[in-house]
Amino acid sequence: MKKLIRGVIKLCVASAVLSAVIYASSESFSRRWREFIIGQMAERGLHMDLKRLMLNPFGGLIARDVKVFTGADRLHVLASVDELNLDFDYGKLLEKMFVVDGLELSHASVSLPVDDPEGGEHTVITLEDLSARAFLREGVLEVRQAQGTLSGIRLNITGLLTLPGKKVDEPPKAKVDSLSVSEQIKVINAHHRRIQRGVEWLNRFEFDTPPQVRLEVNGDLGRPQELSARLFFEAMGLRYGTYVCEDLLAEAEYKAGLIDLTRLIIKDPTGQVNGSATWRMGTPDLRFQLTSSADLPGLAQAFLNSDNLREIVFYGTPHLALNGVWYVDGPMAQGKRPVQATGRLDCGRFSTRGAVFDGLEANIGVSPEGVYIRDMLLKHETGTLTAQALSHEAEGFRYRAVLRMDPNAFLPFAKMPQTREIISRFQFNPKSNIYFEVEGSGPKADLQLCLNKGRGDLRNFRYRGVDMEMMQADVEFQGPIQHYRNAKIQRAEGVGEVAHVHVDDKEKWVRLEGIRSKLDPVAVTSCFAPKVADIIAKYRLPKTTAVELDGLIYYKDPTRNDFNVSFRHSSGTGRYVLWGEDYLISAPQGELSFKGHDMKFDIRGRLFGEALSAKGRVDLAPGTNDFSVLVNAGEFPYEIFGKDLPFDQVKADVSSRGSTTYFDVKSSLLGGAFSLKGTLNERLQPQSYEGELMLDGVSFLRLTQIYSKTNDTEGDITGHFRFAGRMNDWMSLKGGGAATILNGNLYAVPILGPLTPILGSVLPGQIKGYNVAKAADCTFEVADGFIVTKNIEATTSVFRIAMGGKIDFIRDAVDLTAQVRIRGIPGLVFLPFSELLEYRGTGAISDTQWKSNLLSGNRKTTERAPPSAANMEEAERIARDSLPLKKEEPKKSGSIFNRPGGR
Repeated sequence: MKKLIRGVIKLCVASAVLSAVIYASSESFSRRWREFIIGQMAERGLHMDLKRLMLNPFGGLIARDVKVFTGADRLHVLASVDELNLDFDYGKLLEKMFVVDGLELSHASVSLPVDDPEGGEHTVITLEDLSARAFLREGVLEVRQAQGTLSGIRLNITGLLTLPGKKVDEPPKAKVDSLSVSEQIKVINAHHRRIQRGVEWLNRFEFDTPPQVRLEVNGDLGRPQELSARLFFEAMGLRYGTYVCEDLLAEAEYKAGLIDLTRLIIKDPTGQVNGSATWRMGTPDLRFQLTSSADLPGLAQAFLNSDNLREIVFYGTPHLALNGVWYVDGPMAQGKRPVQATGRLDCGRFSTRGAVFDGLEANIGVSPEGVYIRDMLLKHETGTLTAQALSHEAEGFRYRAVLRMDPNAFLPFAKMPQTREIISRFQFNPKSNIYFEVEGSGPKADLQLCLNKGRGDLRNFRYRGVDMEMMQADVEFQGPIQHYRNAKIQRAEGVGEVAHVHVDDKEKWVRLEGIRSKLDPVAVTSCFAPKVADIIAKYRLPKTTAVELDGLIYYKDPTRNDFNVSFRHSSGTGRYVLWGEDYLISAPQGELSFKGHDMKFDIRGRLFGEALSAKGRVDLAPGTNDFSVLVNAGEFPYEIFGKDLPFDQVKADVSSRGSTTYFDVKSSLLGGAFSLKGTLNERLQPQSYEGELMLDGVSFLRLTQIYSKTNDTEGDITGHFRFAGRMNDWMSLKGGGAATILNGNLYAVPILGPLTPILGSVLPGQIKGYNVAKAADCTFEVADGFIVTKNIEATTSVFRIAMGGKIDFIRDAVDLTAQVRIRGIPGLVFLPFSELLEYRGTGAISDTQWKSNLLSGNRKTTERAPPSAANMEEAERIARDSLPLKKEEPKKSGSIFNRPGGR
């Protein structure tokens, strides 16, 4: 029976519990108690709404889809909670009073709305896995160990908050102050936006372990601007790109709208950052102090999202100290530099863009209006750079600097290729001394846009490969425009002065004014016009030659050149190349005038003790060889057949057009006249030539004695030779001509001279003066290395010699036949013996052996075959009409030039 009663009781209890559970889960229970709890919480200062309310079998009530509002009007949501446990006081419940005395969250999700003040998209901050317990006692909400996750950050929140409920001893207010409520909403929403921005900023980083945040909050929820809070943030193993932070620790306090960052510590493998800051909410400026010995490029990239320092590698620890204001709100916060700060930077050895520097020191200042640098000292192995600079938004950029280091260290930082080219012209060594003081101003911090002025003093260096002991100049430059004034250049041989050099690197020209020097003309000219220096180098002038340069040089478009170069030296010597030979000129002076590719020149001096002048022009265009030159020389010895002939009063007119060179040379020679004219074709290889050589009244005695001092003859020689051939190929020489000798001793000359003793043994001794010729002339052809003649005729008062044959001038061999004929009555006597007076000459030109034809036989005198008939015809044709140049009439009427065909 007892078992039955116990079973009935258990069934009743179970039924009651089941009924209670069913009722608690019913819509009737939720609706009845929902309004009651909402009202109870509103009286205690918590304005909320919930969609569903259920009885928790283990105690309390479960509220689903809860929204907490900022005020009684329920217009602005403060937070949303998916599930909230409400604990009530069972003692009060026995007194028929329902009082909620605790709130509990278990792995709940809480959303904080964020409104864009500019009307943008509505966003939400979500706290996940939030577990918390809070107690409501006498208008105070005590939060104990609220733990959750916010975007991977572990939160631990505690606090003691006074609820904005109505107090008993306060009279009721007639109406709600809507303005104060609106301000409260703005403050709360501003808090949410800052939380959101902070979370977004932290999401840029990677962490080895989740960051930890501890937050202690105290104050009156009715006055959110007067809340107080303490925040502790700690993270380990923070990474951003290549930057690694070992520890990050921050402590901050909030009280009555004042945020005080009491401690900020960032540790990385390089060093540590220590900082602090204060900010009163609602004000635009945040005051901060910062010292750093950490990785500055990594910090800038990681925390400021700036990679401006990424190219810098520090070999030592850089030290940075800053103190100032950071504008976090208002118009200044939107500028390029929302900072007003001063500080100092000290760092040791570092490298950037391949350039290595030994250190940097600077006092710096930053403001929204600009940036200034004071007492900057940049150290390099070659020297230092000191500078002061100011960059202002309204006033522009100003600076002053003193350079005492090799400027080539700045090549990697030069933006314009023109700037790099200018810097690279200078080469310095350990003995160099550099001093360049410059200042400038412009619209912004870009030297290309600034007007820069200064003075340079350089010692022991090279400029464009030229050694310089010293260079001083006033310098002015802006963008591609440069001016060098009052320059002074010193080298071992002397000093040069420059009035003005104006450079336009955009149009690619340089204007030279007043360049005067007694320096190496090649070295000085190469500083401004390297191509002109190459031309002057051909003259090999003394290094102390006075040089003057003036005019406009386009170094990229020489067709627009217009400048002059002059040089002179009163006692030195120079060289002039003519016809492939170097000639030494004493007291050289000259002028070179350039207009486009056209160069005119006028060179003067003394050659072989006599006056020399060379005037002409040259086309310097690539691929051309056009020129013309007129040379006048008082004396001009020139080698012919191994001996120098004393040409004087020489006038040579040489020109080249296309591939053809024309020459026309006239001079006096040994009391007579000499001329040579013709052409040289440079298109063919080997080069071909043709021309005409003329002699008129040249002293035969003086001519022969040049080649043999023992020759003793009289008279003069007149003749001409028309020719054609190829350079350095005597076998190709072809042509012909004629020659005559008047009043000469024929037998004192080579070839004929050895015939004298033979004639003396045959002719009667009473015939006197037989060896003085009244006239001698001949015609000849040249081909295949032979001089061929058939009509050499020499006439004396009593006999004449008729001679013919060939002379091999390549092998120095002759093969001639001579016949002596007695004139007048003695000739009749000797007629039967005429064969005895025929001779054959063989051997060398200078040692011809003559023998009677009866004794000579038919012995061959040369192994080479004589010229062919075709080559002889070609030589005769050239002698007749190959040269189109006008011939001058001979001075002597008795010469053979009066004969038809030049014969």
